[in-house]
Amino acid sequence: MGRKFFLFFDFAYNTQRGIRKAKEAALHFFNTGLVPTDEVGVLSYSALKGLRVNEFLSSDHKKVRKTVEAIDIRDIVGLASDFEEEALRAIESATPGKDLWDAPWIKSDGIRQESKNLALNYIERLTALAKAIGFVPGQKQIILFSSGIPTSLMQGMNSATRRTVAMGDPVLLKANTEMHKAMNSANCTIFAFNTRFDELRASAESDASMTNAPTPYKPIVLTGVGTLREISKATGGKFFGNINEYKEDFAELRNLTGTYYVLGYYINEQWDGQYHKINVEVKKKGYDVHAQAGYFNPKPFREYSDLEKKLHLFDLALSEKPMFQTPLAFPLRTLVFSDKDESHLLMLSKIPAEAVEKFSGKKVELFSLVFDEEENLAGLQRWESELTRYRGMDVFTSSEITLKSGAYRCRLVIRDLDTGIAAVAYGRASIPAKSAKAISLWSPFLLIQGSNFAYLEGAAKKKDTAAWKGIYPYDRARYSPLMGGLQRGTSQFYAVAPCLVAGIGKPNITYTASLINRALGEKTFLPVSVLGKDRKGDVETSFLEFSLNKVAPGEYIFYIFAEDTALKASSYAQTILIIE
Repeated sequence: MGRKFFLFFDFAYNTQRGIRKAKEAALHFFNTGLVPTDEVGVLSYSALKGLRVNEFLSSDHKKVRKTVEAIDIRDIVGLASDFEEEALRAIESATPGKDLWDAPWIKSDGIRQESKNLALNYIERLTALAKAIGFVPGQKQIILFSSGIPTSLMQGMNSATRRTVAMGDPVLLKANTEMHKAMNSANCTIFAFNTRFDELRASAESDASMTNAPTPYKPIVLTGVGTLREISKATGGKFFGNINEYKEDFAELRNLTGTYYVLGYYINEQWDGQYHKINVEVKKKGYDVHAQAGYFNPKPFREYSDLEKKLHLFDLALSEKPMFQTPLAFPLRTLVFSDKDESHLLMLSKIPAEAVEKFSGKKVELFSLVFDEEENLAGLQRWESELTRYRGMDVFTSSEITLKSGAYRCRLVIRDLDTGIAAVAYGRASIPAKSAKAISLWSPFLLIQGSNFAYLEGAAKKKDTAAWKGIYPYDRARYSPLMGGLQRGTSQFYAVAPCLVAGIGKPNITYTASLINRALGEKTFLPVSVLGKDRKGDVETSFLEFSLNKVAPGEYIFYIFAEDTALKASSYAQTILIIE
């Protein structure tokens, strides 16, 4: 099993010296701590830029190493731990016997509230991170380079020279606990490396206000040592207190992450969202156990937050095996055509009647998502409908997106807004670059006789107008889109074939067609009849009929060739045709 590591550089609770040491430690990890099957990602957090995925999990260690080398220490802003020191000084300077309206007290309260806000935002981002990478299969190891949130922010602190107390914050305590639970449920183990060990001693020796500290270091409550220990223990990891000892610490981390047991047991799963603690013990004495502290039961979809619904959606769209359900599958066809200076991708699908029955909520949401070759989201459309009114019927859907040339992965996701039950259709498409040919044949729209669909079409937005209806006209009362395979014994099928004939007054295009068996490589020519033609601007659309002539069942590449003999110009288009 390949290990998954995230190197997390915390700029909010760190120093320039700490980040430099963290980079040094991380590069040592690349040199000594990895094997080829390990995947590594890089995360960072700063007060200004928030949480960033600098590099997602990759087994290309050279590429990830370059990302670490490019980490910029200028992302560091103010430190909440420094704010706590300033707040303590304000408390120390307050006049004994005066009330809380004394100026130093007001100053202290304002400083601490600002640092609490920073800490809460930090914790909430880590919680969101846990929910996101929970969709990544397997155990994830987060190597956290940080000085930690000061313990005093959550639990409060006492003045060394005054009988005064700065209170903790129950909101922070609760958020921190929820973050630990989220990390556990996401199978995230945190190994925290304290990056301010050097600064603690230096500040104590040079700061006269710290002379009352019982040790040469600043009061431990003003540091993040406690919070770093806590998150490491809660997630089954380990706290490493001195970043200077990273060589020895990473040797231990290699042992901890390289040798482990995976324990499993049956649970009575209830969709109540409750957290359940886990305690793992070893009967034989002399062993330390590092294990996650618990897990969350699934909760009803209607109780999901907006973030959780987005994560759920992208898990369905991107994963071959979504985490929390096996979605229903249905067929998808993609067509590519051009309109003036733009290229369009048309996604067509059929939701079979048996799938419609699975959606019990009053409304469903439909998403058409298109991802480019680098898995970036290139197009998105969303619309809602009531599938319950189509019970007993197959439902035809379409959505159209304007895109640049390139290869794309397409998904259509249907999700019940009440239950979260989903269905997913998968497809691929390739949009060619602009062609200088005299004629250009676009994707054929395959049809069969009979009208057996209910139509549910996506709402177009901005540039994504429903241009395809003008490009692919057909009589919906007589024909239906061919989705899936042709039934064996079908004698003919049809295609709407648009052809760009820009600058040609009266084209004389003839058509031929063939099938190539994908398994055997055998080629079969199909008789073609032109049943009608229509010209709109620079596009001539032909309605074609094809005779199958007892073609054997199988999966075929279906080619249509268009040729204008007078112009000595030709073009072709292809698609997949399955005969069941």
